Amino acid sequence: MSAREVLVNMVIVLVIVLAMVGYVLHLPEVRFEKVNLLLKYQYDYMAEYYKPRWLSRSDIGGYPSSYFVAGVSWISYNKSYCAAICLQMVAYKYGVRKPIEYFNFIMGFTYGAYLGVFDSEIFFIPGGDPFMGYVNASRILGFEYHLLVTNDRELFIDACRYLVSKDIPIILPVNASRLYHAGYFSPHFELLVGYDEDEFYLYEPVESNSVFEFGERGYGFPVDLVVKAVEEMSAGFSQPWRYALIYFTKTGKPVEDLKPVLVTNGRLQVGWNITWGKQAMYLGSNAIKVLAEYVEEGKVGVESIVWSMSLALVSRHDNAEFLRRQFPDNSLVLEAAGYLDEAGRLYGKIIDISMDGITPEDRIEIARLLSEAAGYEKEAGLLMINACS
Repeated sequence: MSAREVLVNMVIVLVIVLAMVGYVLHLPEVRFEKVNLLLKYQYDYMAEYYKPRWLSRSDIGGYPSSYFVAGVSWISYNKSYCAAICLQMVAYKYGVRKPIEYFNFIMGFTYGAYLGVFDSEIFFIPGGDPFMGYVNASRILGFEYHLLVTNDRELFIDACRYLVSKDIPIILPVNASRLYHAGYFSPHFELLVGYDEDEFYLYEPVESNSVFEFGERGYGFPVDLVVKAVEEMSAGFSQPWRYALIYFTKTGKPVEDLKPVLVTNGRLQVGWNITWGKQAMYLGSNAIKVLAEYVEEGKVGVESIVWSMSLALVSRHDNAEFLRRQFPDNSLVLEAAGYLDEAGRLYGKIIDISMDGITPEDRIEIARLLSEAAGYEKEAGLLMINACS
């Protein structure tokens, strides 16, 4: 992938974090010239890089009263890789049978990190954007990517049923808290595999116990509940549509040479800084370094980053193991994998320290561990880039 594509992957993080500050849409239709400059930038960006297509009634044909997609395996893990797992399930239907770490890799989903500071609010996540990840992964898989959007509720429901009736599994971006009756906004992805008159049937990609089954109906949810969860996801990220669905069609064979992806993810690991006035965004290893400074200064509560540390711990070890399997003869990649493991080990120590409350001494030690982990993250990225030179 080109340096421009890497920039795209990084900039989308800015879009997401800005959206999380609360620019919630209540527009009957998108009118780019009538919104503020920040939202116009976001809309233009999504229109160009997410590649949405607005649905029309002419896109939808007839469909039966119920249908279930054939040949989809229900895959679920006790890991927060929902977007990549949904892609894995789709890929299995089309004959691409790879481990979840492969899909994390080609999406850039578990590589890099970001920390955003907006109006004194601080956000940190050790990973990348799934929407852009789907676009990038489709090129590697030999799939054609489709993002269909609309503000018409009934059209969205009809589109879901019509596509499923054509044996196409659909990835739905949802607010999982709406589905599972939690009290907070929870961005998530589910795979729609069937419907009847009253319910949509979803394959849940994140379970406490791993799942790998064929022929299951999945979890049935009332159609209205699923539609509301999709609408809340769009509103939560200030997307210029109320309803969205993602699907893929197979058009070719997977790309065998993954070295360009190695370079892309290496650059995401290294990262960079963006600042404008009191607003700032830090990417990759820089995000973790700044997080260390904020923890030490008391600007970030350690309890607020424990979940992110858990995700970083699991993803860095998984990424390292994938790199070893995929590039066994590349000494620089193997060294990079070692650094990722070291970073993961430090995130584990942070979690352990946080278990029984935080003393001032603990805070200083956690900041030190984060700073050290940032160095490992950067070295891993540099090695991944240099491994392909």
